[in-house]
Amino acid sequence: MRCKPSTKIKRRAAVCAASLLWLLTAIAVNAGEISGQISVLNKEGQLLPRLDHAVVYIEGIETPPPADPAVMDQRNKEFVPRLQPVVKGQEIRFLNSDKIQHNVFSPHEEEPFDLGLYPAGEFRSVRLNALRRHKVYCNLHKNMVADILVLPNRYFSLTDETGRYRIQGLPDGEYVLRVWHIFGGADQKPVRVGQALLTVDFTIRSTQSTQEILEHPDKAGQGYKQPHSESY
Repeated sequence: MRCKPSTKIKRRAAVCAASLLWLLTAIAVNAGEISGQISVLNKEGQLLPRLDHAVVYIEGIETPPPADPAVMDQRNKEFVPRLQPVVKGQEIRFLNSDKIQHNVFSPHEEEPFDLGLYPAGEFRSVRLNALRRHKVYCNLHKNMVADILVLPNRYFSLTDETGRYRIQGLPDGEYVLRVWHIFGGADQKPVRVGQALLTVDFTIRSTQSTQEILEHPDKAGQGYKQPHSESY
């Protein structure tokens, strides 16, 4: 024999469902959003033709790292993506999609790493905790250069080619909004996040050129040797 739920129980369930819907809606409404335009100048003060490869992020709050790893691939002797923001403690996988070997390393002063040689189809992982920039290179191919930016939380955005960015889901509060570009330009502004949409623009000036970034030693601190074969 099946017992039908009473009208009182049904009414209570409906009230609970309505309360949950209201709570979720309130959370969505109260979540802050920041968007804007980043203009990046070269060292001479001229606007770059492409305005991607900048990351805009919040400081003043911490969140746990995502369970999913961040993936930096190696394709056609390039790191993809060129700039990889991650949350402190998040796994970073360096996949090798080339048919040749690579040796990923970072000379970071606090958290250096050397992943050694490994072939196509394999990956090596690291977890980084020192905040801000970690330079990444390949010990075999001098022109392979990337940056990992370790951040305290998940509230960040990469700019598109036009320099636009958007950060969503921010809890109310006072923070510092920072921007950093792979050519070294950086800036920051205090922000107060509430229910209203914030628009914050930046203009930053590069401190390095592409050629200066490519001039770096190998993992032993020596100059790179010219390769004698395309097998590596």
